[in-house]
Amino acid sequence: MISTIQEMARFLRENDDFAVITHFKPDGDAYGSALALTYILEKMGKRAFPVCDDEVEPKYRFLQGWERFTNETKGLPFTPKTAVGVDVSDEERMGASRALYEKCVKQAAIDHHASNAGFAPVTYLEAEAVAAGQLIVKIANELNVSLTKPIAEQLYTAVSTDSGNFSFKDTDGETFRLTAQLLDAGADVETLSRRIFRSRTIGQTRLIGMALSSIVLSENGKVAGIMLTDEMFEKSGATRPEAHSIVNYLNEIDGVCIGLTCEQREGEVKISFRGANDTDVSLLAARFEGGGHKAASGGRVRGGKLETEFPRIMRAAEEYLREIK
Repeated sequence: MISTIQEMARFLRENDDFAVITHFKPDGDAYGSALALTYILEKMGKRAFPVCDDEVEPKYRFLQGWERFTNETKGLPFTPKTAVGVDVSDEERMGASRALYEKCVKQAAIDHHASNAGFAPVTYLEAEAVAAGQLIVKIANELNVSLTKPIAEQLYTAVSTDSGNFSFKDTDGETFRLTAQLLDAGADVETLSRRIFRSRTIGQTRLIGMALSSIVLSENGKVAGIMLTDEMFEKSGATRPEAHSIVNYLNEIDGVCIGLTCEQREGEVKISFRGANDTDVSLLAARFEGGGHKAASGGRVRGGKLETEFPRIMRAAEEYLREIK
């Protein structure tokens, strides 16, 4: 059920023992928003911990509290009574942690994905917001919880990453006004920008080189795809999370409307889609059990093999582009 910010604030005030759950294959918005809400709840005197299926990507381990992310496999600090999904458009995006969410007596969600139909009994949704981090800033304001430097830096990470360093179309005046609060609370823009956008391991650098040298173009250069093979990861020494940003390079190619990367993960093919030239890839992702934003979405093929599915996914992108253009 879609709720107001006041209803969400009341929910957070009236409940305790929180599991703050974000999506699998997390990004900066997922990490930063879940951590920030955890810290805000603790400032209110509540018990809370952040949850994610995956290990925290090394590039985000500068965030205070990153090591607190856990799940049922790792072990929980206490048995939660209340679950809040953050930056999660539906229960499936929680992965295995959906089971923990469903065990909790009280449930809520804070999200900014247009595809969110209000799956939680209390769902605070602003589909026009560029990042879930924006909503966490507004919730802190509604709760009259002051922002500490760690919270400000968690939220700056959330907003800056999901806005493409404040360059994506949904970035608006409110984005900058809320971000100004984070700077006033002590967020170090120079250090954060370097760590998030201008720093990478040698393994990731090598993987980027291999990936970009294998780009496949089709539909007269309007569709660009990369097949991220196991061999690329082995030769480069890069970790799986370090591949997350590679798909963004495809949008920078002149004429490309749809960029996509495919990768074999845990018995299925994971797909990342990016839209350029005002192309809505969320509808394409929906055809592969996925969704997300107009310009950035993800999907998957359960039980698929990378070598077989990559050509099929490229053809699906070509057909989709013909349908909408």
